[in-house]
Amino acid sequence: MQDGLSRRITGPQLLVLLLLVTQATLLPAQEALEAKKPQREQIGTALGKPVYRDQLNTESTDKLTHSLQSHFSAVLEEAYFEKHRIRLAPTQQEFDAYTEDDPDLKKFSVTQISLRQAKLRQLERSLKTPDLSDQQRQKLEKVRKTLEDQQQLDLASFVYDLLIYWKMEVEIYQRYGGGRVRSHMFGFEPLDANHRWLKEEEKKGRFKISDPKLRTLFYVYWTDTFSDGFLMQDQEEIRRDFLEPNWLRQALSETPVTAKKP
Repeated sequence: MQDGLSRRITGPQLLVLLLLVTQATLLPAQEALEAKKPQREQIGTALGKPVYRDQLNTESTDKLTHSLQSHFSAVLEEAYFEKHRIRLAPTQQEFDAYTEDDPDLKKFSVTQISLRQAKLRQLERSLKTPDLSDQQRQKLEKVRKTLEDQQQLDLASFVYDLLIYWKMEVEIYQRYGGGRVRSHMFGFEPLDANHRWLKEEEKKGRFKISDPKLRTLFYVYWTDTFSDGFLMQDQEEIRRDFLEPNWLRQALSETPVTAKKP
């Protein structure tokens, strides 16, 4: 009887049986290990992606506050930037006025810069394609390296993006009620307007901070309670330094006026 049974079990069948027995033996041990493994604590989402507590810098309250901005508000700002980058692109007059004191940058056209950026973004998307052959990947990497190695154009591209970011901040400021502006070494932040914008984004479900204490700390950054940089409250100062800086007034004065047809 036993010999007959062993003859009826083929090699592949025996392998399957061995695998089933092995899995049955190992599964409880694996489950025990998973139970002992510490689970990551999710404290929120940003544009549908989870944010975990172990991603935050908790060395100090200030660092934790900045870390919350990095994982939530910065993600939303980047999405806004990418969505509207074409609409908010600087004009040639704006770019030239901003780079007035740097002749190496003034020689570039905004069209040239935007085309290069578009090519780089397309290359990045292509390189993420899973079914690329090694030869295709090497070719794309070579093209990307050629574009990235153009250092002067790379600096011009940085300035170009800086102007888009400034336009984005001005737009948020004007669309969400103006108010005070925070000035620091990296630029300007519309304090009150960003606060209102983020509250609206939260209501839309575009981000969520489930820990009440962390949520409170997140919004503290967008109040005068958090000390960072210089707080601008005078509307004339805000207009002069943030909304209509000298280089912009120069650009507007250089823009040719087209007469309307009668």
